[in-house]
Amino acid sequence: MLEQGRLGTRQLGTLTFMMVIGDMMLIYPSVITSYAKQNAWICALIGIPLGMALMAMFLKLGNMNPGKNLVQIARKYLGFWPGTLFSCFYLFFFLIGTCTHTREVGDFMTSQIFQYTPIRIIILMFVITIGWGVYNGLETMGRTSELLLPLVIVFILVLSFCLLPKVDINNLKPVTDTGPLPIAQGILVSIIYPVGEAIPILMILPYTVRQAHRTRDLVIAVGLGNLMLAMLVTISLLVLGAFLTQHSIYASFILSQKISIGGFFERIEAIMATSWLISTYFKAMIYFYAFIVGISELFKLKQYRVLLLPTCMLVFAMANVVAPNLTFIVITIVPYWVDWDTTLGVLLPGMLLLIVTFRKRKESISN
Repeated sequence: MLEQGRLGTRQLGTLTFMMVIGDMMLIYPSVITSYAKQNAWICALIGIPLGMALMAMFLKLGNMNPGKNLVQIARKYLGFWPGTLFSCFYLFFFLIGTCTHTREVGDFMTSQIFQYTPIRIIILMFVITIGWGVYNGLETMGRTSELLLPLVIVFILVLSFCLLPKVDINNLKPVTDTGPLPIAQGILVSIIYPVGEAIPILMILPYTVRQAHRTRDLVIAVGLGNLMLAMLVTISLLVLGAFLTQHSIYASFILSQKISIGGFFERIEAIMATSWLISTYFKAMIYFYAFIVGISELFKLKQYRVLLLPTCMLVFAMANVVAPNLTFIVITIVPYWVDWDTTLGVLLPGMLLLIVTFRKRKESISN
């Protein structure tokens, strides 16, 4: 076994919640509103049960192959070379995901908070913390997420309730005026971005204690994560309106700047930044972990820690060159990222699940 630690269902649930929230806490309102305009809140709500169904599909695939991660499942049912090629697609996805999340942290910190700090310093510090977290093992990652999860949840709730006096219900009108295609695109985004990017769950599921109601608890964790994001989208539309939400990359950060209660409780954007950094950190760390565990499984290594240093160096280098600036990410990468997520988060896992189901049924009939 590459991983000696074991996660409980609660720890796996908190990590899953962090993956769903992740970097979406800041950029999700802007992305979904760019498709569905003032009806983005409807798309976000519809995406909650559909996202839960997608996570149920991931767990079905994992539960049908207990003790095996995504690489092992692919090689077993697709054959050695096709399974290896299939796995390489996902390993590249995990690597690019880690680099992109790291770059997002660098761009946000240097554009909003540390404006005179070189972005490479921010990226280097973030990569070191990711590497240190993975070095300590999966069990430590799970326990740490349990400790920090309340901070993320409490801030989202505080942000939503403190902005209620600034709500303008007219910002949601006219309802369903954007047409069926933008609504469909918004629903797709509400499923793919938060839950489709939780596919690394299949790389850590084998190292989880099989407890009762594990599937139910993880599906509920995904639903709660999507519900939190739907709250952010709705409050952003009610306060900022569709136009400002769409054109504000960090809509949630701007919302936190607008909180002012009695001239006393205000300027809490630093707390917003901290909450976002925590959730993005765990998402990037899980992607990093999935990549090095997948590489170790691909080449039959006895442990994954030997890959930590070279992978940290690779992530640091790629995070600096994956995009020249924030504008390039928004204009060039984001419109096509949903297609990539759809392929790797829905189509390929669905295809693999069908193959596994067919092979198992065929084996049961032959026996």
